[in-house]
Amino acid sequence: MTEMRDWNVSRQLWWGHRIPAWYCPDGHTTVSADPAGPSACEVCGRPASELRQDDDIFDTWFSSGLWPFSTLGWPEKTRDFERFYPGSVMETAYDIIFFWVARMMMLGIHLTGQPPFHTVYLSGLIRDPYGKKMSKTKGNSVDPLETIEEVGADALRFALVNGTAPGNDARLGAEKLENARNFTNKLWNVARFVLGARPASIAADTLRRMPARDRVGPADRWILSRAAATVVAVDEAISLYAFGDASQILYEAIWNEYCDWAVELAKIRLGDETLAPAEREATWWTLVDVLDTYLRLLHPIMPFVTEEIWERLPRRAGDPDLLIVAGWPTAAADATDAAAEADVASLIDLVRAVRNARAEARIEPGAWLPVDIYVPASLGPTLEALRPAIERLARARPLTRELSHEPIRRGVAGSLSVIAGEIEATVRPAARDEAQDDRDRARLERELADAEAMLAAARGRLANEAFISKAPPAVVDGAKARAVELEELVVRLAERVSRRG
Repeated sequence: MTEMRDWNVSRQLWWGHRIPAWYCPDGHTTVSADPAGPSACEVCGRPASELRQDDDIFDTWFSSGLWPFSTLGWPEKTRDFERFYPGSVMETAYDIIFFWVARMMMLGIHLTGQPPFHTVYLSGLIRDPYGKKMSKTKGNSVDPLETIEEVGADALRFALVNGTAPGNDARLGAEKLENARNFTNKLWNVARFVLGARPASIAADTLRRMPARDRVGPADRWILSRAAATVVAVDEAISLYAFGDASQILYEAIWNEYCDWAVELAKIRLGDETLAPAEREATWWTLVDVLDTYLRLLHPIMPFVTEEIWERLPRRAGDPDLLIVAGWPTAAADATDAAAEADVASLIDLVRAVRNARAEARIEPGAWLPVDIYVPASLGPTLEALRPAIERLARARPLTRELSHEPIRRGVAGSLSVIAGEIEATVRPAARDEAQDDRDRARLERELADAEAMLAAARGRLANEAFISKAPPAVVDGAKARAVELEELVVRLAERVSRRG
């Protein structure tokens, strides 16, 4: 704004604000703010009937510069103007900062006495999948109406926001749009499941309530804690105008945590007739509460599908009719549960590791196989609480818990070795397969190589004096603890590889 230059104020278009300048036959110019024009030439007095108005219009950015307040009823002091002017944040691509942003600032200050916003957020340009600037002439532009017809408005909005960074150009193509559409469908389908899984003991018109803390299971505490962490992370991202980060945080939380794990763990608990009705109700209310939180956080990015789903959720007392005016979620002080997060995350890692080992061994996905498992004593209660879910998700039957490492490390011929953090397991196949043994050894060698690389990086970081002296003590302590974990993992993996030799 400090290096502004003069610009040509006129444009030769057929629409816009016509320049309020009138010329008389003697070459004089009269400028008038009267919509009807001047009554006479201000220099020689020739009557209005002899004057000719300029045929050109103002630069179209002049009209656009009035947008922040003309849309609110200005020059009248309307209720909208009093409430919404000035605004706060202006978003625009960097290529029109002078053409539009500068005009809005100048006209706002000149005509209202106040700048129209305090912050300008510069987004990048939307380019085609190959990084080229979109152009109708080149034929690589995207018609937003056609795209909305194909994938929906929310999917288009999400695709434009997700993965972007301030000032950086973004590529928009079929793959990104398809991913956004899939995410929208995932959200819709998981909401359908949750609403359809309501226990019969809960009446359809029951006001929403928080589940009793003494009735929820470990997976319920885990997802409630993860939702609280997501609220904090999204708040921080939005406060820094990192809208791309906020959308990615929500994508990971909704798809990878809520849909892939919380709902799958809840399905088994909801269907367990041996549990008391109050416990199954607590699990369902947990799913509803977390879904409500994520809908509120996602609403600014995807307003239509979130509004449609939220309308069908059980409401709290005092909730409004529309999500758009509902309160922004806050992280409850008692929602954070570090122990539940750590324990359930460990068991999720175990299920992932078992699935990966089975896939690489080319074992039929639906086959039930015996699994022997060792977990630290501290993790025992969580394992037992989630045993039915782990058995179902890992296709483990029977799931036998050993009290020491030794039976696991001895294994049996043709078994698959699995290490997930402090957990160790052996998947026993139905029959011996030498090719399977070779694939399992190759997998363990890859895991060992990855662990050694991460350990080398961790040691290198700790050997860096700049990191040790400048990083906060908590970060340094965390890096040291991580190095110790990796050292232990390398030792255990190396032992398993040597046994396969």
